[in-house]
Amino acid sequence: MSRAIADWRRFLTGRYAAFRTLAISDAIAVALNGDSLSIPLVTTLGASPALATLIGLFPFLGGMLQGLMPAALRRSGGDLRRLTLLIGTVGLLRPLLYLAVLVAIASGLLPPLAGIVLIAIGFGVGATAQAISGANVQTWFGRILPERERRFVAPRALAIQFGLGSVLLVPVALLVRVGEADWGVLIYAPAFFGGLVASLLFLRALRSLPRPGAISTGRSGSARPLSVPVRRFIRTNVISAVGAGFAPYLSVYAIVVLGQDAAYAILMAAIGSAAALVGAILIGNWLERGSASRLYRISLIVRGVGMASSALAGPWNPYAPLVLLVVIVVITVGFAAGMLSAQERVLRLAAPGETVRAQSTFGASNAAALAAGQLAGVVVLALLPVAYPTYVGIFVVTGAFRLVAAATADVGDDWNTATRIHHGEEAPVEAAFESQR
Repeated sequence: MSRAIADWRRFLTGRYAAFRTLAISDAIAVALNGDSLSIPLVTTLGASPALATLIGLFPFLGGMLQGLMPAALRRSGGDLRRLTLLIGTVGLLRPLLYLAVLVAIASGLLPPLAGIVLIAIGFGVGATAQAISGANVQTWFGRILPERERRFVAPRALAIQFGLGSVLLVPVALLVRVGEADWGVLIYAPAFFGGLVASLLFLRALRSLPRPGAISTGRSGSARPLSVPVRRFIRTNVISAVGAGFAPYLSVYAIVVLGQDAAYAILMAAIGSAAALVGAILIGNWLERGSASRLYRISLIVRGVGMASSALAGPWNPYAPLVLLVVIVVITVGFAAGMLSAQERVLRLAAPGETVRAQSTFGASNAAALAAGQLAGVVVLALLPVAYPTYVGIFVVTGAFRLVAAATADVGDDWNTATRIHHGEEAPVEAAFESQR
């Protein structure tokens, strides 16, 4: 524990200012612009569970565009920095559109249904831009940091991104609970304005990172297939992602089936983010030296059992809201562990020269699998009664997918295996930082 504290103190002080600012601003932008607020908002505006789930599908469809990153890099001359800044700028549409919709609905210029459609568009475009720019940042880290330094920085930056939103979502939930009756949808405006400011700070932090240089992805059509370990891992992750996509929004379940309000739904997200933050801090520190493959398998088991356990939070159970909060803690900790270990696993398995393709293929296939699973969830919720028995079936199926994926996952020899199969060229980190002074 003392070593973990010392390592985090080292990351939070000293020369890693650009990486800290990037992670913190991204965490705030995701928390205030993401589905933790937008999905409860569209539900209270009148979106059905099927429609709310369909809206949640849009970022996954857009996420498949990550597969075009190698081609986009070739067209831009390998300029990862300029491309990432451009995509990040597109993400500003999300909070700007949210604010415009709130004002229009509150003033009576826009009916709730039209507002739901516009929020869905902003959510899809913004979340897609955030996902692609986030994947690019991981590639960027790999370019400017040597392997030892990357393992120190990247997991900790991701840990901050996953969990810091809990600090903001708790007061936002209280604000919505206290002020929604008087202010209506305008009560969400301060949060979305904060998301806009955070998005601008994220772009500024990107500009302050050391330049990654030109990245070559090979000629179009001449790239060899990805290495076998990468392809095997991606296949396992696809199984897991289909199950993850099929999982319903627990915030919608809480509102529609358990009769809770939007403030409770936001509080669920806040508690989940807090759990993810604590878990990710410990996981990120351990992952620097530990086995990404074994952690990934454990995360699948935790998420599978946790999701299936949601069936215990039924309307027949007087403690259902409390049970649902426990489930949120379990699955979000598992999610943080899974995301951290999956990102690290891809980078460790990637052969020299295939990092960009491995990252883009992983991101695109993950998004496509999530979209397929979520589309199936939309169909189920649209055709079957929106009631507890339907959700029980969904909970069991989505949990089963994670357990099947865990059974197919390849793992290292032991928990201390932290070697990388391939070692590419590493730019000296000291030179990278010196160039920015």
